[in-house]
Amino acid sequence: MNFLPAKTNAQYQGRLWACVPLALVALQNFVGGMVHVVLPDSGLISVAGLNLSHDGGLQMIRMAARLGATQVAYGLVLVFIVLRHRNFTLPFLVLAIAEKSLIGLGILLKPTGSGHTPPGIYGTVVLLVLCLLAVYGARAKSN
Repeated sequence: MNFLPAKTNAQYQGRLWACVPLALVALQNFVGGMVHVVLPDSGLISVAGLNLSHDGGLQMIRMAARLGATQVAYGLVLVFIVLRHRNFTLPFLVLAIAEKSLIGLGILLKPTGSGHTPPGIYGTVVLLVLCLLAVYGARAKSN
């Protein structure tokens, strides 16, 4: 009895380089998620530079830790896709584009007000561009 389904990488018809941005999205989600889970302030003060000395500051730390757990799980799913199921590269690139676009939109519409931009935002913008480019490479090769 196998725990994991059989590899489907042989079915992938796109270009191999198109998987690299997806792997980078996995890395960003895993590392960022672990920061939120492991650091005592969930990285909101020490990394993002937010002021949490108000009512609800502790609640924000708890919410960030829960978000981090979700990010870690999502990152692991993306690693699974890159390593074993590359035929899912294109749909997950589209999902990553939606995620990164919504994060960017959220920053524009709801700034932190601290004058400090969380460092993950810069990576989000770069990964959005890389994922948009990778969509071209993830399409099936024409013969």
